[in-house]
Amino acid sequence: MDLSGIPGGQVRKEIRETIENQLQSQNYRVTVTAASKEGENNFVGVVYRVSFNAVDESENNTKSSMIVKVAPQNETRRTQFHLRERFLQEIFMYNEVLSYFRQFELSKGVINKENGFTEYPICYRTLDEDPSECLLLEDLNIRGFSIIDRFTEEVTADHVRLFMKALGKLHALSFALNDQQPEKFQALASNLKECIRTDNSVFRDYFRKQTEHVLDILRHEEDTDLLSRMKDLFKTDAIDIAANCLNPKSAENGSVISYGDAWQNNSMYRYDDQGKPIEISFLDWQISRHSTPIIDIAYFIFSCTTKELRDAHYDEFLNIYHDNLSAHIRRLGSDPDKLFSYDVMQEHLRKFGKIGLIFATSVLPVITAEKGNVLDLDEVANSIANSGNADHYNNFISDKSRDKFNKRMKGVVVDMVRLGYI
Repeated sequence: MDLSGIPGGQVRKEIRETIENQLQSQNYRVTVTAASKEGENNFVGVVYRVSFNAVDESENNTKSSMIVKVAPQNETRRTQFHLRERFLQEIFMYNEVLSYFRQFELSKGVINKENGFTEYPICYRTLDEDPSECLLLEDLNIRGFSIIDRFTEEVTADHVRLFMKALGKLHALSFALNDQQPEKFQALASNLKECIRTDNSVFRDYFRKQTEHVLDILRHEEDTDLLSRMKDLFKTDAIDIAANCLNPKSAENGSVISYGDAWQNNSMYRYDDQGKPIEISFLDWQISRHSTPIIDIAYFIFSCTTKELRDAHYDEFLNIYHDNLSAHIRRLGSDPDKLFSYDVMQEHLRKFGKIGLIFATSVLPVITAEKGNVLDLDEVANSIANSGNADHYNNFISDKSRDKFNKRMKGVVVDMVRLGYI
């Protein structure tokens, strides 16, 4: 049994105990492989797939596996990316928030996955030991789930429909809980720490440079009207615009515990025999937020879909979200028209929808990047520590990916203006 490639003696102990509990045996084989390419598909943790099977006389045991998500050990990286805080937040989400949400549903007689919010992997164990924070999670590959390959596939309308349905159920839990148990909701929400901070000079400089990319695109295309609008918008630093949108006080009573990092690499899909996605699971809860629900909606739609898809289905996507939000709020015993009506959702979109543009400036370089364009995250952390900037992030935009990035980014700007969000 070789777990030596996974750092941390306590982490390895947790893995062994979890395997032995599942197999009811101490006699088993283990194989460890990388589950995700660091710097290309995941940017915060180091993710392993631990495969295992019991050894008996017949040598005929089905293999099982789990995902082990471990905090990096590099101290500079841990400091610059606030990794302990991020891991503790995800641990809190699994152990406290999602667990209580499920208890709340069960107390209302919501017991099956068709009606309840179950769109996330099982969490077997967590470890909050510094510097070996980790989560041991269900390997969704076993149930046929996979991530959209952003290098060869586009997000389709069917993907978005599943995303909006699950998101509606997730947000409904916050609205109903805040309505019926406000002290409990506030206790959970108050533990979530926003990762985008206006006092962080690296973040401020980073977002300034990302928004300069937008202005450059519009200058190059000589689109004077859009350029003028963007210049007016960015008289306020992008990070300050984001902070206002993310502040739960700005949302007044319309705030939820949100998914937070709602881009396509953080969700997996299961498909039917015809290749249609039929089930979704949300993966990464490290940047979960207390905010308006619009943050999740605008983040996913404007970062992860093409303009052509939005032109054809945008209103449909909003209706799917709100229909599922309302249905689940009613199942949980509250009134959606009082808590977050369709008209209030539209008001929030007009007020906070611009967050979709801010997030797109950060996420679209990654989504449109050419395959093999990988960041060395230790190197990025050292650069931030030594120079105070995050210029390495801009390496995702290459000569080969620039046209695709420019088209997607301009499409977001056009839609922001068309929809009245800026």
